[in-house]
Amino acid sequence: MIKRFMKLSVLPLLAAFIAVGFSPSKGVERNSSSIFISHIEGEQAYVPYEFEVNMNPKMDIPFLGKSYLGFSNDLGFSESSGNYRAVNRLGYVGKYQFGWSALKWVGITSKRLFLNNPDLQEEAFTTLISLNKWVLKDYIAQYRGQRIAGVQVTESGIIAAAHLGGAGNVIKFLESEGENIFADANNVPITKYMKHFSGYDLTSIIPDNNARVTL
Repeated sequence: MIKRFMKLSVLPLLAAFIAVGFSPSKGVERNSSSIFISHIEGEQAYVPYEFEVNMNPKMDIPFLGKSYLGFSNDLGFSESSGNYRAVNRLGYVGKYQFGWSALKWVGITSKRLFLNNPDLQEEAFTTLISLNKWVLKDYIAQYRGQRIAGVQVTESGIIAAAHLGGAGNVIKFLESEGENIFADANNVPITKYMKHFSGYDLTSIIPDNNARVTL
């Protein structure tokens, strides 16, 4: 009878010991992803959307890839670090560093209005691409896929080079088979833009010789 009593009394102690042994102590950090942890005590834990989980781990913004948005974002960053109010020492303005001739070509007559309207700048950039695609359409068709002066020629590379140095200088480069390489006032050659901005998908922008901003 005494032995049976001792066995029964040991069982609750053993259960308590096991429970304590497997419960986390205050000094032990749980292994859990930080994106699921609330930083404020009592706050509802944040569960991310799928697109947030699939973000490029090397960037702080969703990866835009080789889309038109990727092209505009990357070229705008290269031109002005994405600053819509940027004005350089030569008078080029905005996120995409438009010169006066480019502004007039797309239908803009006021630099002040342009600088204070990000939507207008985005439309002007799209319009300029449309115009350059029209001027360069035959050259894009003829030279796309070729390698000239060590550069693989793509439509987006040609359009980026035209943004930097003008369509005329891109034509000279292509027709000279890479012998005539234009560089801007900062000594940046069009081949650098042609190489850096190659392979983007600009098919959403239609070539149009009559394209003008509407804002």
